[in-house]
Amino acid sequence: MPEFLDEFAASVIRKKDGMKEKVLKGTPNPLQDHFREKFPSFWVGIDDPAKLGVNPAELSVMAVDSSVYSNLLSTGGVFYVVRSLAVCRSVEQKLLESDVFFSKGGSVTERNFISIKMEMLEFQVAIDALKRGLGCGTILIDGSLYGRLVHIPLESKVEEERLVLVDYFKAYKELLDLCRKNNVLLVGVAKESRSTSFRDFLLSLVFKEELEKLDIDDDDARKLKPLFMEVVDDFTLGLQRFEKFGQKYGVKLEIIRMILEELARSRPDYQLVMNFAESVGYTRPLLLGSSPRLARKLEALRSDAKGYVRKNFPNALRETGKGFVDEAAQVIAGIPDFPAIVSFYVLFDRRDSPIRIDVPCWDQKLIDVGWHKPASVDLEGVLKVLATGYCGLDCHNLWLKNVDERVRLKKKTVDNIYVPYMEKLFGEKIIRGRSYRRVRFP
Repeated sequence: MPEFLDEFAASVIRKKDGMKEKVLKGTPNPLQDHFREKFPSFWVGIDDPAKLGVNPAELSVMAVDSSVYSNLLSTGGVFYVVRSLAVCRSVEQKLLESDVFFSKGGSVTERNFISIKMEMLEFQVAIDALKRGLGCGTILIDGSLYGRLVHIPLESKVEEERLVLVDYFKAYKELLDLCRKNNVLLVGVAKESRSTSFRDFLLSLVFKEELEKLDIDDDDARKLKPLFMEVVDDFTLGLQRFEKFGQKYGVKLEIIRMILEELARSRPDYQLVMNFAESVGYTRPLLLGSSPRLARKLEALRSDAKGYVRKNFPNALRETGKGFVDEAAQVIAGIPDFPAIVSFYVLFDRRDSPIRIDVPCWDQKLIDVGWHKPASVDLEGVLKVLATGYCGLDCHNLWLKNVDERVRLKKKTVDNIYVPYMEKLFGEKIIRGRSYRRVRFP
């Protein structure tokens, strides 16, 4: 039987109980009771989400998304096409980039580079639309604004694009500046985000409370206090440092051990919301700060941007000389002053998974925030847009679904239109790598 049905059934039956828990609840949570106790304080229920919304025609919303196709060529290069689209009512702005790149970095480098290109083209198409005069009150971008902000600006391993992350942050800043100048609400919308920032914040509260309950030497208690942030900074090193306390006090520190080990796990925020939210609603917004490692990096960018560029872009220096240093340093030195990000999760249907929402906080700089903290912000305008755009389990946002369907790049489009066009233009047959399949099976 080609479907391997018997083998599949046998595999699932053997792991039924554990697999069911992972599929429906996520990984086992030894601190479940602590999370359940803390969660209600940071959850705001909504009586009727439909009442938050309005007629979509009353809102001027621009939705931005992108899609990509890539394939390894027989030459060892990677051919890619990235399409980006911004749509506001019946008006649209298009942007497409296609090229071939080479890298010794392997598949991870290739995926990261293409991901950066997609996000950068989303910034650029929104910039183009705003400059064109495409008026809108809100811009929705598919993905996390915070996640895009904390990329470390390092030299790319892609040989022709060493400075791609410099260009990325330049475009990001231009979009932020335009949104602020034109009073446009920029919103990052991420479904099933892998972020753990909300979980980490709740853990920090539990850690502080449990630390105060400990009956141990005052000096050891003071030394334990910074371990939470040390584990945030470096899981392995932080847990190693904890071991000397664990050996000294044994079971007295078992709850502290569980907290630090949970901090090292990749339990996403949306799992907590799905497990503990007893009603539709949203989490109280958090002002997201930076990890100790990111904070050190931001301080380095601010204090000596030119030195940072010379140290971290060695191949660009060798290949192009020093001409780019001043401009790159100017972009990089401005990253710590990017606006901080306010983030929260909203759940419009108990059967659905929560949506992560990010918006810029214009009066706070990223470098000044420190650890995540509750934010006092007015969410009425954001919630109105989100509730209006929510169309149930199959469509978490009507504007983003519309732009996704229009920008989506299908393989047959590349095979039947783009590649034949290039072959005609070049006068040569293009041979693609072994990973490309010409034969389709029913």
